[in-house]
Amino acid sequence: MVQQNVPGKKVLAHCIVLALLLLLVIGAEAAPYVSYTYDFWGRTVPAPQAYLPERVIDGAILGIGAFSNPRDIKVAADHVYVADTDNNRIVVLDAQWNPVRIIDTFDHHGETDGFSSPFGLALSPAGELYVADRNNSRIVVLTWEGEFLRTLEAPEPDEDGIIPEGFRYRPRKVGVDRAGRVYVIAEDVYDGILEFDSDGTFRGFIGAPRVVLNIAQYVWRLLATPEQRARMQLFLPTEYSNLDVDDRGFIYTTVATGGARDEDAIRRLNPSGADVLRRRGFHPPVGDYGAYLVDDEGELAFPRSTFVDIVQRDFGTYSVFDRTRGRIFTYDAEGRLLYVFGGLGSQRGTFQTPASLTVMGDRIFALDSGRGEITVFEPTEYARSIHEAIASHYSGDYDRANELWIEILGMNSNFDLAYTGMGHAYLRMDEFWDAMVVFRAGQDRPGYSEAFELYRRQQIIENFPWLMYGIFLISAVNVVNRRWQMTPKVGAWRRRQLRMAAQRELVSWRHKLFLQFLHLLEQLSYALYVIRHPFDGFWDLKHERRGSALAACILLFMVTLTYVAMRQYTGFVFNPRRLSDLNTVVEIGSVVLPFLLWSMVSWSLTTLMEGKGTFGDIFVTTAYALVPIILINIPLTVVSNFLTAPEGAFYYLGLTVSTLWTVALLVTATMVIHEYSMPKTLATMALTFVGIIVVLFIALLLWGVFGQVINWIRDLYLEIVFRI
Repeated sequence: MVQQNVPGKKVLAHCIVLALLLLLVIGAEAAPYVSYTYDFWGRTVPAPQAYLPERVIDGAILGIGAFSNPRDIKVAADHVYVADTDNNRIVVLDAQWNPVRIIDTFDHHGETDGFSSPFGLALSPAGELYVADRNNSRIVVLTWEGEFLRTLEAPEPDEDGIIPEGFRYRPRKVGVDRAGRVYVIAEDVYDGILEFDSDGTFRGFIGAPRVVLNIAQYVWRLLATPEQRARMQLFLPTEYSNLDVDDRGFIYTTVATGGARDEDAIRRLNPSGADVLRRRGFHPPVGDYGAYLVDDEGELAFPRSTFVDIVQRDFGTYSVFDRTRGRIFTYDAEGRLLYVFGGLGSQRGTFQTPASLTVMGDRIFALDSGRGEITVFEPTEYARSIHEAIASHYSGDYDRANELWIEILGMNSNFDLAYTGMGHAYLRMDEFWDAMVVFRAGQDRPGYSEAFELYRRQQIIENFPWLMYGIFLISAVNVVNRRWQMTPKVGAWRRRQLRMAAQRELVSWRHKLFLQFLHLLEQLSYALYVIRHPFDGFWDLKHERRGSALAACILLFMVTLTYVAMRQYTGFVFNPRRLSDLNTVVEIGSVVLPFLLWSMVSWSLTTLMEGKGTFGDIFVTTAYALVPIILINIPLTVVSNFLTAPEGAFYYLGLTVSTLWTVALLVTATMVIHEYSMPKTLATMALTFVGIIVVLFIALLLWGVFGQVINWIRDLYLEIVFRI
């Protein structure tokens, strides 16, 4: 009996294997695009597919004729509304993609009326369909079934100049909130979004994009003549490309291209027009950025994302459609990237001309105006887990959220947001140390700072008695030590020993070496006097030889060590560097090379400008001027590991003090050793900086020429070897 079933089991096993292979092939064909996310340093890292194309719908499949340049798609009450723009109609489909009705005409006060290039759609909770009838310069309001209700006509010109004479009203996109306020994006309007009351009264513009000039444009406009300014291109604000209004009345908008700052490409406007979008991710929500867009030399090789549509989703998440590369980006309420999918191409799941985006449940519908198609995307287990984890967090089920984030990390260990989600879950469960660990793994510095502050408070409360005992013990030891040092007999004995050592005849090399070591210590300790009394100190360094080149080299070594230690061991909250990429040789060179360049260029210039100091004087005094960096930055590096982000003002204040103190010492040193006036000192230092730039430019030029000569010699050698 068992033997008779063996062949059947083998056949079943082969069928299962073939089915799995078939699924793999289908999955590979169903996703002709890569999925990725960004790490803290702006580099793309691979990620599992979040959405896969489930089907493609077009007019021919629906039996209603091909779509012609469709521009918008919306969903309400399990029905899909498509603005078939060049066919001048609105197509209504049910959840099973069956045509329900086609709205191409309507009864307008007893007369048959129709659309002319309907560009945008909006569906209100009150059951009204708003159509941006572009070429007819109006907003048509219908019922969801297509019965005419009213129109919102073009705003009239006014005396205040808000609407100028000759204004051509061509509405492209429309949105409506629960209160019936209507928001319109019109073509060639740079003043923001037009706002209408529920009765159609024009109320003005909201959310006007800001014009931001770069430094070069600003300087050029200042230096240009009036005629040149007249010929300059106008710096106009950027047009909005689309909008979506959520249940709370906030307006999610996208800015296509132009003068807007990159981080303002997506905005969330409150009813007064202020942008309240949260941008707490590694980078503002701008689509593709960073290393993805640049070549090996750091030059911009690919254009930035250009958004054509945005759709708000549950729990503050939102998805945007990128026209540049056909990708769909989804962000959470804090502006952190969740996943990316889609692309340009001719395969299923890619687009020719991205136009619009909407959601029904957890499915995403993407409209391609170039091919006249609607692509339906189904979420994978990866995307479902992400959205379920976000929902669990917002509903207060932190244990479940934590479990889901752990599962997500099992699917994608590169997903830093999962660590952030786990960290917030641990915070709500008062497990602060665990929260710190996962926040650090996810490079979430604000979260780490919050967790560390709570952990520090917890430890202080738990160990307060021991802390007080320690303070009391240290104070007692300090009092006893001071009294011992102030004992007259002890002080007299120390002075006697020092006097005897000074009078003793030291002839051995050990004694001479010891005396040299003591002298070196005296030269190093003199740096403390120099930074407190710079004029007398630098004068004595030059004329009394209170310093030496050896002491200067030791100070330079300590400054270099301080810089390397800061780069490596500054607290996590204040250290955004990727520690695994730090090169100790490069870090040392970034201190020693500028120091040597400063000394050499300064000596070269001051020699021509009647300076009294030698190269040795410049070398020594510059090293002594850097002492505040050692004295302040080393303790700051240690303290930074015990500070939170709000306390970072003290850290940055210390860095500022050390920098300004060092600069003041450099100015004083230059003035004293060369016997310059203050204006001449500042001029000399400015010329020194210019000279350093010139030297670096010449060095790079010579390095390039040297490389070309080496390549020429190598090519010549290869020609001789292989041809002779």
